[in-house]
Amino acid sequence: MRLVDFLDQSSALFGPVSKGAKFFDLDNQTSFSFQEMFNASIHLAEFLVERGVEPEDVVATYAPNSVAAYCCIFAISRVGAIWLPLNIRNTASSNLKLIGLSDAKFLFIDEVISAKYPKLLDSFSSGKVACLGPEKIANFDFSSLKKSTKKIILDEVYVNKQDLNEVRSQDLSADKIISLFPTGGTTGDPKLAEWGSSTWEAIVDIQQQQMPIIDVPSCYLVAAAMTHAAGVGSFTTILQGGSIFVMDGFEPDKILGAIERHQITSLFLPPTAIYMLLASSKIRSYDYSSLRYFWYAAAPMSVEKLKEAISVFGSVMVQTYGQAEAPMICTFLSAEDHAEALAVENTSILGSCGKASPGIKLSIFDKQGHQLSPGLKGEVAVKGSLLMKGYHKNPKANKAIRLNEWQLTGDIGTLDEDGFLSLTDRKGDMIISGGFNVYPGEIEQLIWGMPTIKDCAVIGLPHEKWGEQVTAIVELKDASIVPDEDEIIQLCKKKLGSVKAPKKIIILGELPRSPVGKVLKKDLRAIFGMKKNDRFN
Repeated sequence: MRLVDFLDQSSALFGPVSKGAKFFDLDNQTSFSFQEMFNASIHLAEFLVERGVEPEDVVATYAPNSVAAYCCIFAISRVGAIWLPLNIRNTASSNLKLIGLSDAKFLFIDEVISAKYPKLLDSFSSGKVACLGPEKIANFDFSSLKKSTKKIILDEVYVNKQDLNEVRSQDLSADKIISLFPTGGTTGDPKLAEWGSSTWEAIVDIQQQQMPIIDVPSCYLVAAAMTHAAGVGSFTTILQGGSIFVMDGFEPDKILGAIERHQITSLFLPPTAIYMLLASSKIRSYDYSSLRYFWYAAAPMSVEKLKEAISVFGSVMVQTYGQAEAPMICTFLSAEDHAEALAVENTSILGSCGKASPGIKLSIFDKQGHQLSPGLKGEVAVKGSLLMKGYHKNPKANKAIRLNEWQLTGDIGTLDEDGFLSLTDRKGDMIISGGFNVYPGEIEQLIWGMPTIKDCAVIGLPHEKWGEQVTAIVELKDASIVPDEDEIIQLCKKKLGSVKAPKKIIILGELPRSPVGKVLKKDLRAIFGMKKNDRFN
């Protein structure tokens, strides 16, 4: 399926669900019904064709979360082009690299970003850029986009003198590239992961199986970057004919209020964003009874903060695991799994990311490429239709992560006897201190539980005697309440032993994070004068 097929086949266009379902922009109070979104996608697709965009061209979107961005995404898909989402929280230079790597032919860009970074437009020839405004896309105001159109230019570009039905049938049956997703770049330069139709279908299918909503109308809140997991997760609701509510920027009280006001049933946030919600003084002032699934992923979550989230939002927390190369939902830790683990204080299950999702297989491999038994630590590998087709224009990188039918993730972890996957760390984040392998994840999990700590990252810094010194870098909830350094070190010694205990504690005002909220340990190493490659020389 193409992305636009999730709209075209939505139950909101056929049947009783259609009366109330909509795309609603909470920032400018603009809404599109599903029929109006369908119409807008045709207008803009025809516009793209007139500007010379052809099937399989790459078209980028560089704009904040908005209903207008959805209009552009569906238009890109309708002409058979490939969508490249650019996160506005990336630097302009980083996005410029992605534009060059993808060889994008056309750009939809927010008018404010366009004015701020005019050099971005130099990568595109004349007529290959269109701006998005609060109530306008290119030369179309929203009222004109919502109207039906009877032009046939789309049919002409699809058929190219052939039979339209035959071409569309071929298009839908082939696993063509639907989108290019930038990798996180937490350990090096980002790449572009090619997602085919099978990847998108697997995401939606798994989500429908694992997170069904049958008792109330579905309402999904896009409160994190729609260029990443929060946006990807919305397409299941679109297919099901539920409403999509979109907001840009992260304002905890605005999100909490929106859940109550709009009866939100599902949303996605990374753990760092959930920590910010929990820190709000108004966290217990709203009604969250509409929630069915509060989905978290993208990074490990503190078990103590997870317990707090469940006490606030109810038994609705669900976790998944994935990455751009194996998107989002390779595993699933259900609300029931959370509840059962809480009942018996099983922190190992709470700290896991669940079992393999339907149609997905997981395994753990050692450095020699041998599969390991349950409980043994090694590199996590995945296989199934969810996987990317490969890295865009990078066969060398493809070869490095493929092990027969398995795809290596670069994550270190274990599978227990019941199939629960627990992640220890990224392969490159392991610390070697005094000849011992130290995995930061378990140290971070312990420090996260301290009441004064908002977030932390554990890295290895150069040391004459030990090779690397275990160092904890912490971000405080309240800068005026500073924990005793020795208290943190002694807690870790007591719980984990002297080898794993940090030898040094550093307090930062704010930890560096990627656009999707992951702490950037490579940046921390750079700040403290240690390059990643130094660790392996």
